[in-house]
Amino acid sequence: MNKTMGDADCLKNLTVLYVEDQEDARVQFTRFLERLVGQLLVAENGAEGLNLFMANHPQIIITDILMPVMDGLVMSQEIRKIDRSVQIIVLTAFEQIDYLKSAINIGVNKYVTKPVNGVTLYKTMLECVVDLRSLEQLKDAARTDLLTGLANRRELEIRFSAEKGRAERNGIPFSVIIADIDFFKRVNDTYGHLAGDHVLKAVADALVGCIRTEDFCCRWGGEEFLLLLASTNLEAAAIVAEKLRQIVFNLEIPWEWESLRVTVSLGVSTYKPGMDRDECIRLADEAMFRAKAAGRNRVELSEV
Repeated sequence: MNKTMGDADCLKNLTVLYVEDQEDARVQFTRFLERLVGQLLVAENGAEGLNLFMANHPQIIITDILMPVMDGLVMSQEIRKIDRSVQIIVLTAFEQIDYLKSAINIGVNKYVTKPVNGVTLYKTMLECVVDLRSLEQLKDAARTDLLTGLANRRELEIRFSAEKGRAERNGIPFSVIIADIDFFKRVNDTYGHLAGDHVLKAVADALVGCIRTEDFCCRWGGEEFLLLLASTNLEAAAIVAEKLRQIVFNLEIPWEWESLRVTVSLGVSTYKPGMDRDECIRLADEAMFRAKAAGRNRVELSEV
């Protein structure tokens, strides 16, 4: 597919906020933009625009500068305090460009000079689509473990907070499982680190393939994985952990001319009201170490 065509299609998936106080221009470009984007929000001044932004969180904002009540730059400055990724296009008279450049630290992404040409505005919006994609890719990279493709600790913090809030609102527990590959150092020492990486990816895929879509799995440490099981008490989580143990135990991981076999030790805990993230994870971690001490390739439950 042609890249520009793909970006144009993406506009149909976006919400755009258009802020303009001049009625003639507003009517003209409202009709123009409605044909291009998925949802168009229209405001007559910066104050209205700010309210619409707070209620709808559009991906692109197109705004005039000089408007009554609140001008476009003040509105943009307020929005930037809340959202760093929204793309802001300012419509500016030619003589205002130096002023706009001196105020660029408010976070304006692009500007289009007046009188506004529809083709120029359209191309500028497509540039914003590319920038939005790049931002999403950076966000994904920041939340992903590059080796296994699983989420990382940063994403775990977000998911744990969400599960904690749900548990406290609804009184429904969730559980944590920590799974650690047994004798992983032997794999690296015997077959090399490339083989170790291959084993990590294979175990990660096996764990993810064993849980529900509403559950969550991340790489927690070198050879450790952490799973969040939504709406799951300790007894149910223990059943899941045993299933995970068996799946890894039966896993044959091809490497060069042989198959590698590993096992995991697992610890399970359940969130209780008043716990913080560190305590809940610590309890699962302690249970996992008891599983190691008891011979490995087994599941142990939190004692709290």
